[in-house]
Amino acid sequence: MTDLMIQLRRSPRTLLERDGHPGPGAGRLALVMGRAGIGKTAFIVGIGIDALLSGQKILHVSLERSVDKIRTWYDDLLMELLRREKKLEHWAAIQLEIERNRHIQTYLGGTFSIDRLKTGLKLMRDYMEFVPQVLILDRLEFEKLSLEDLEKLKAIGAEIGAEIWMSCRTHRDAPQPEAGHLPQPANRVEKGIDLAFDLVPQDGKVRLHVLKDDQKWVNEELNILLNPKTLLLRTGVKR
Repeated sequence: MTDLMIQLRRSPRTLLERDGHPGPGAGRLALVMGRAGIGKTAFIVGIGIDALLSGQKILHVSLERSVDKIRTWYDDLLMELLRREKKLEHWAAIQLEIERNRHIQTYLGGTFSIDRLKTGLKLMRDYMEFVPQVLILDRLEFEKLSLEDLEKLKAIGAEIGAEIWMSCRTHRDAPQPEAGHLPQPANRVEKGIDLAFDLVPQDGKVRLHVLKDDQKWVNEELNILLNPKTLLLRTGVKR
């Protein structure tokens, strides 16, 4: 089953590893940016699926969607991966394995705080023996985040040995970013971001750009095409 799970990996994270842009590393933060509706949540769920298929534990935190909704995102994406490989008969076994290694938390109605997240992680460690290696934070409001907030999140990641992935909505009518800087609103806290990607729509497709890597401005076209529906690698893409 482990071999099949590795075979199923179709997230851009897989190719990024090969191209010298792996996950940010424990205590470091990766940011995925894009306009409304381009598929940031699908992309970040794909990162979670990829981590789970590689045997890592993840915590997915959402500020806008229910636990059931997030779980459905994961189930649908796993189903799509198995359908591609004509391995649907393994759905139940792999889905069970994923459930064991994934925890979902939602903070609806403005109830999220970094202190509450830290408390939740401690409870999971002490009472569930669950320590995530990948921490996904979806739909945090970057207009309200400070550099100090990001440093606190990274300190939490370093303490538990987890890398952090976040999403950020950019706006079509925002001013063009200055050379060597991230677009608004991420530019406010860019010093705290270790790895930054941009999802770029182009002729009905989605391309992945890496803007920043290890505190260096890269702005590199990775020539990675994503399925605009699932944000997984398009069939037949080779590197």
